[in-house]
Amino acid sequence: MEDAVDYYNAISGSYEKLYRDEQIRKIKFILKHLDIDKIETVLDIGAGTGILEEFLKGKKVVAIEPSSLSDEIIRKDLKNVTLIRSRVEEVNLDERFDLVICLTTLQDLNKETRRICLEKAFEYCKEGGTVAISVLKASQIDLSYLKPTAIEDAQNDIIFFFIK
Repeated sequence: MEDAVDYYNAISGSYEKLYRDEQIRKIKFILKHLDIDKIETVLDIGAGTGILEEFLKGKKVVAIEPSSLSDEIIRKDLKNVTLIRSRVEEVNLDERFDLVICLTTLQDLNKETRRICLEKAFEYCKEGGTVAISVLKASQIDLSYLKPTAIEDAQNDIIFFFIK
């Protein structure tokens, strides 16, 4: 299996052209299901080029992205975003967030890293906060065993919402 970071490094120059519209559709779909006015802090696991961050300009955002896609987050100069250029399994945070979001990332992780990513998503979410995770339908990753509060069908993705 090719390492996902290597893959995203290789396509970093064309990522937005390839995936921007698709990611925007997912982001709008997720945000319309949330009371965004009550969300002040956001953790984005697998932030890519920071497309989500563009929608969250009034929020404090921590973006985790290990690949060179994160160069685009820096280029966008989003003042409200703190970038952590690291793999999620290497990240340790003291802060807790109103919203933890993981868009189309889990299928790029091996089973052990996926388990760690999910553990950290729930660990870093504040009590009463929301965890939103999208998975590609084609990946056949089913998170229903974690007892989501809602499961939504969003074109090529399934969105799992959890209230902590």
